[in-house]
Amino acid sequence: MSPIVKRLTLASCFACLSALTALDAAAERRDQTYVKSNYRTAAKSTIPIAEPPNHEVANELGISAMKYSSPDFKVTEEWNFNLSRGVDGTGQHQGQWVDFHSGGEQTYGSFEGTYKTTANADGSWETTWQGTYKYLGGTGKYKNIKGGGNYKGRISSSAPFHEEGREVIEY
Repeated sequence: MSPIVKRLTLASCFACLSALTALDAAAERRDQTYVKSNYRTAAKSTIPIAEPPNHEVANELGISAMKYSSPDFKVTEEWNFNLSRGVDGTGQHQGQWVDFHSGGEQTYGSFEGTYKTTANADGSWETTWQGTYKYLGGTGKYKNIKGGGNYKGRISSSAPFHEEGREVIEY
């Protein structure tokens, strides 16, 4: 092989490696947490199921504020479309969400998990939930977002809505 061909081959390999490194840096992997608060129900429909007793299916649109540990991931509001099925306040939930970012971008995905409500003789109650979620897509700089995470939360007759999550994403 001539010296010119060797140099061109090495230069081509270097250019390909540089391009791959740049692509890898562009899709930065992030491990971040969030706290969701100020949840409000925008719409809700509930259908009782005859058996077993206290069996119901519910569809709810919830809107909440979110704060992420990463200062670059600024979600101003989340719309959460939740479908649940349970007996005596305990069951499964699943749905989809859309996050609205401060720069006008959106991210969206799906979730599924379980919930449990405990009622006490004095009329007080507590609901806890947990589950997993995954990103399905986004707009703008989040167009190719990938990843997901876990969440857990609680609300009670004496404490407001509080949810926390941890995720690993790249975009």
